[in-house]
Amino acid sequence: MYTSSDIVSGKYSITFIETSANEIALKGDSQIYLFASWCPYSLAHIRQLKNNEKSGISYVSSNYDLKSMERLFKTHLDTIYILSNQHYGQIESQKIKQFVSELLGEENDLTGVPQQFIKHGNIYVRLYPGR
Repeated sequence: MYTSSDIVSGKYSITFIETSANEIALKGDSQIYLFASWCPYSLAHIRQLKNNEKSGISYVSSNYDLKSMERLFKTHLDTIYILSNQHYGQIESQKIKQFVSELLGEENDLTGVPQQFIKHGNIYVRLYPGR
């Protein structure tokens, strides 16, 4: 289990920020990519990104595996947001479900990753996986 002190310790080259759907929505990026460090589809997607494709996207992890994310993404990302255990609890599938429900403003049953969202006007809509 990681603590807030681990996140802000400075021992990682990636900046990790605990967050909620409301905080991410207020940030206002054009896209949100919800992923997990253990998911091969998430890994493949993030590793294929070119530098010019990374701007305007918030990368949100469903778990606190800081060491793995540092190893896997340090050459690809400089900031990763983490779904807050304090806000969502520790059960990863429930964190994903609640985050997406809050982000979309509607009930959500999907608990898997990756999920991708795009800003459409003042709201976010899910791109992947499709409804």
